[in-house]
Amino acid sequence: MSDISVNNGVIYWDGPKLCASKQPVCPPNSLCINMLDSYSCICKGGYYDVSSFIDLHAASHPVCKDKGLFSQCLDKVMTGGIAKPYLTSLFGGRIEVKLNDGRCPVNETGVLYYFQTSRNPPKCGLEKKVNKTHIVLQNSLSISLTKEHTISRRDLKVVWKCIYPRHYVRNAQVVAEMEWLSSLSLVEFNSSVQLGLTMHLFKEESYSHAYTDAIELGHEDTLFFQVALQANRSFASDVLMQVESCWATESSDPQDTVQAVFLKDGCPTDNTFQWLSVNGLAQRSRFSIQMFHMPKGLPLYFHCRTNVCGQKEDCSKNCASQERLKRSAGQTDRQKKRAAVVSAGPLTVNMRVKSINPSDWAEHISMVVIVAASISFLGISVLSLSAIKAVMVYYEKLRLQ
Repeated sequence: MSDISVNNGVIYWDGPKLCASKQPVCPPNSLCINMLDSYSCICKGGYYDVSSFIDLHAASHPVCKDKGLFSQCLDKVMTGGIAKPYLTSLFGGRIEVKLNDGRCPVNETGVLYYFQTSRNPPKCGLEKKVNKTHIVLQNSLSISLTKEHTISRRDLKVVWKCIYPRHYVRNAQVVAEMEWLSSLSLVEFNSSVQLGLTMHLFKEESYSHAYTDAIELGHEDTLFFQVALQANRSFASDVLMQVESCWATESSDPQDTVQAVFLKDGCPTDNTFQWLSVNGLAQRSRFSIQMFHMPKGLPLYFHCRTNVCGQKEDCSKNCASQERLKRSAGQTDRQKKRAAVVSAGPLTVNMRVKSINPSDWAEHISMVVIVAASISFLGISVLSLSAIKAVMVYYEKLRLQ
């Protein structure tokens, strides 16, 4: 190569200096180093390359972050990390690094400590906070000196937060940030037998497709419930179940102080409630209710208290004489023997008001005009008949005279 020369054992490069270009050839926080017919970018002191952890198209150049601190909030995962040399120099000794509650180990390379956690379902102790507009997901690394150091005054906690707007989830009709809850409760039927109780929510009366993810429903939608007893075959015919009460809360806690009760003492308290099977005469109970929302407008969790009865016990309930009450907030008795609470949810309620199509208004106005015209025609006909009758009576009197 003509651009290379050797003088006194030293190699000189006389070619173009690419780093001297007027336009920056290296990304921020990095240095450009001329090489033979090329150049290289390296991070400045105190900055660390995290390009292998961040999903960027420009992978040929380093991504230099101060102290190696980086984070990335993606649709399905959260990633973040910090430089090991920085932490070692800060603490002045061997360190221990823990991710969140310690359930998952921290990943590490020769240069970085890093993590990668799933959004849905949340894993590795990922903390989640939800309000009416946003979802905040938080990971943290707790750093301290190893146990061989009995005295430590320099513990450090580094927190990463990802904030997602909730309207993005609503528009997709899937509430992916909330983990679906479907509980299994055990009831001690006698000293040696435990029975399982489950509740599932379904999309339609055929009970062929159960909800397994948090979704959004409208006020016009109907929600179908199935509460079932899981009994051993040997004595399955001897056991019955009765759904005693059902209510909704705006949290996964069935003991929440604000409860929307729609079934109480085995009888509906909401006029949209419908039994789809006889309650208390089988090992499965089915019913439906029209969707609703609660005061805070948050996602709803549904809970049902269920009693298990022996063959000689009366598990049915006659509600014919009781007046249906409006849906109300209250608490139910939870002390009865051989009873358990099962839960499912959450479901989000779409409270947006539906707009009326102008063409519908035109159709309604046309119907009003047609009805009005019909009434007018009938009125004129009646008046005409009355006038004709009066004239005929008058001439009849004249003839008799």
